Amino acid sequence: MASIRIKRLEKELFKIISSTVSFKLRDKRLSCVTITSVRLTNDMSLAKVYFTQYDKLADAVVQETLQRSSGAIKKEIAAAKLMRTIPNIRFLYDELEENARSLEDIFAQIRNESPKVEDVDTDEVDSEDIDDDSAEESTDSETKED
Repeated sequence: MASIRIKRLEKELFKIISSTVSFKLRDKRLSCVTITSVRLTNDMSLAKVYFTQYDKLADAVVQETLQRSSGAIKKEIAAAKLMRTIPNIRFLYDELEENARSLEDIFAQIRNESPKVEDVDTDEVDSEDIDDDSAEESTDSETKED
């Protein structure tokens, strides 16, 4: 039962944190930051917030800026009155997109290195074999009728 509650709280925290980062924080370094997911510990004392960015700024700078703005984010969570105690927030860079991109590069490299398999032409099936089978069936049916 607790896991259902934690998942519901994770969804609500995701909504609150992403809207706060997008609309209420006025730091220019956070303009290209997107919150991807929120994971809450079982005791609800820590919220791990995963983010990505589309700007060329260093991840550490953005992570530090987000960590400094965690007080304002906690204030928004408290205003929503979801929880009795507000969890500590830890911001982590989400490496899922980069991992997927590197996997795609590996797959492309494998495709380029593998030998080409020749396609077998399925149209060249012996039509004589098919005709012989149908002819035998028709002769069998004629002998049964007699």
